[in-house]
Amino acid sequence: MNLEGVIAKRADAPYASRRTETWLKLKCKQRQEFVVCGYTDRSDGSRQIGSLLLGVYGPEGKLISVGSVGTGWSSEEAGDLKRKLVKLEVPKSPFAAGTAKPGRWSKRVAGSERWVQPKVVAEVDFAEWTPDGQIRHASYVALRTDKPARAIKRETAKTTDGPAPLRSAGNAGVGGIKVTHGERVIDPSTGLTKLDLVRYYESVADWILPHIKGRPCSLVRGPEGVGGPQFFQKHGEKIGIPGITELPASLWPGHDSLLEVGNAQALAGAAQMNVIELHTWNSTVKNINAPDRMVFDLDPGEGTGWPQVQEAAMLVRALLTQLGLEAWLKTSGGKGLHVVVPLTPRMDYDTVKDFSQAVVQHLAKAIPSRFVARSGPANRVGKLFVDYLRNGLGATTAVAFSARARPGLGVSMPVSWEELPKLKSGSHWSIPTAREHLSFQSTDPWASYWKKKQTLTAAMKMGSMPFRVERDSLI
Repeated sequence: MNLEGVIAKRADAPYASRRTETWLKLKCKQRQEFVVCGYTDRSDGSRQIGSLLLGVYGPEGKLISVGSVGTGWSSEEAGDLKRKLVKLEVPKSPFAAGTAKPGRWSKRVAGSERWVQPKVVAEVDFAEWTPDGQIRHASYVALRTDKPARAIKRETAKTTDGPAPLRSAGNAGVGGIKVTHGERVIDPSTGLTKLDLVRYYESVADWILPHIKGRPCSLVRGPEGVGGPQFFQKHGEKIGIPGITELPASLWPGHDSLLEVGNAQALAGAAQMNVIELHTWNSTVKNINAPDRMVFDLDPGEGTGWPQVQEAAMLVRALLTQLGLEAWLKTSGGKGLHVVVPLTPRMDYDTVKDFSQAVVQHLAKAIPSRFVARSGPANRVGKLFVDYLRNGLGATTAVAFSARARPGLGVSMPVSWEELPKLKSGSHWSIPTAREHLSFQSTDPWASYWKKKQTLTAAMKMGSMPFRVERDSLI
């Protein structure tokens, strides 16, 4: 997968946020032989080698510079290497196109190169090849006398029958899904590719499925990536994605069949078909007309700073708490935040939407300097519109752990309220960082969300909401 390495842990060892002997970082390395074409002396003037200047033979039989190695040997070996190479010194570089630009290590001794006849072969460990054909993080292993120097060419690492490399070109296989054009960049701002997105959805399947399984799902497709045209797909229309279920047309009378993304194969298949975002209804297939959640989308207007968005989330939570409703928080993956209220599915969509609208109108009336009750860019310059329109029948919201079709490919991430002050934006995590965050997350901030039983009945009895929001006390 082109990862730097793996983490190994002793089975009975507890987690510790420091280096220990029970948690080990095991780096993946490449190794091959190189022709020694020159060397540098140590800066202290000792009789030991400083670094070896390495090369390989190209297709035309000419030596190509691939960088240097300056570590991996003992003091005795460094002395032996120098004594051997001094006997082979020549006045000119054996490289056809000259030596490569000195690397970070050899800059201290640039210009002090000593060239030798290309007869010695050294085996070297290294981390990777750079785009300009140089080896990185090299370490000397040993000299090789069993291979002639003329036979040394650049080698290509062979992949096993396991997962395809994260940035492999052409076609790749992920979870039984054939990924075509995986090398295509879908976000020019980061260089992230289609295969990166497919692998992201494959890796977070266990987290995202509880939020998406059993619900109608809308797909945001971007065939040309985040910078090109995008469109919503709510219905089947012979989509042809393995694992995606076309729901019965009777579920929503008067409309075409809805879709359900209910397994890991469907997630990977959707990304293969250029799906970037996944949006879900507020109700499940089993009880389609009774929402089991209410969503408040905090949508900042132009000139609204991030601290104001954080403050708004706390104010919305405070108001809901006064109404006797517990709420959970997640980043939107874009500019704002989502405040989500789980509900026992008893009331219809119109009732839930009307209630959420009343909450938003009260916020706008109580704190007009912070909130507006009308959508539209002109209405919310320097303010926030808390979007209640996502609570209507057929409306959808970006599901937790969904990527967003915006530069950076941010991710909608569930968080605890205690984490809110630490967030830097609504796209605090993106597909390269979200999976790592989840790997080190010790507890699920939404663990109790699924068990919460609450209705709007008591809150609705408050009528005109005779309470106030103490903004200053929340900051």
